[in-house]
Amino acid sequence: MSINFISRSVLAVALAAGVASAQLLNSKSMDVIRVEKVGISAGKIDSLAQMLGQQQAPGKKLSEEMMTQLRYAVIDNLVGQELVKLECKKQGIKVSAAKVDSVSKLFKAQFGSEEVFQKELKKSHTTPEQFRVKIEDQLKSEILLEKNVPYPKDPTEKQREAYWELNKGKVPINDTISGARIFINTKGKSAQEISDAKDMLKGLAAQVRSKKATFAQLAAVYSDDKDAKKTGGVMNKFVAKNKGDAFAKAVAKIKVGEMTDVMTEKDGVSIFMLTERNDGKYESYKFQIDYILRVQAEQERQMKLKAYLDGLGKIYKVQYIDKKYQPPEAIGAN
Repeated sequence: MSINFISRSVLAVALAAGVASAQLLNSKSMDVIRVEKVGISAGKIDSLAQMLGQQQAPGKKLSEEMMTQLRYAVIDNLVGQELVKLECKKQGIKVSAAKVDSVSKLFKAQFGSEEVFQKELKKSHTTPEQFRVKIEDQLKSEILLEKNVPYPKDPTEKQREAYWELNKGKVPINDTISGARIFINTKGKSAQEISDAKDMLKGLAAQVRSKKATFAQLAAVYSDDKDAKKTGGVMNKFVAKNKGDAFAKAVAKIKVGEMTDVMTEKDGVSIFMLTERNDGKYESYKFQIDYILRVQAEQERQMKLKAYLDGLGKIYKVQYIDKKYQPPEAIGAN
């Protein structure tokens, strides 16, 4: 069962980087796109594309082809944002000050302190008032888009079973499993340090269960596995007993989609989330099927979103001044 992701979609960018005053005479500050009276500069597009690239492949040099695709994604996002803002204004969509305050507070809390948050604002050349406007615009956009391009509903059991019936003949049956692991190295550590590591793993598992973070996100940050930062701790197609009796027994107790209790392994402690058990039984694939159906539904929504934005692009004037910054099938292009 494979998943084919859309190569370019409308991506959410948290804080848009501005162009410093020292760059005003630089060609990068010139508008390459206009949406009605709002200009979008090459510098802004390239800066956001670079930031997006660093998030997706930290420390790696991106090819020109990859940078081009990232630019296109950023352009779709920026043009889409401006079109949605214009339509929100036309429809008179409003958000209460209390709602803006609440969401702003939640966003700020991610930075730990007001001081750190203010530093991040300065880095992005954003004033507190501009930040508040961004939050308000985002909330208005969500109201408009939910009305016109609503988020898909969760897959039903009937849909999961139908997908299984269509694809069960393609499933290999063997002793392998797949999943993801968070491993903490305890070699040379004291009993107290080992106990603390176990408590930390229990806390991470609680975060996943409460949906405060995904297992992959936490594995990339906390796991001592050498490849975890790149893979999110993913372990594909292996035999559980090859990882030791303790590991095999722990995994045998859980269903697909569940996590083990904290396990003691050689040189460390760990937790493991089971994502696939290749035994040919429907129950073992429900978690994966659910994920595939959610991705498919989101792909369909992205296509509907593109169509909706194209429609707005026929109402409001969109100009692609520099063809280098005009994606294929650009939103609002004539």
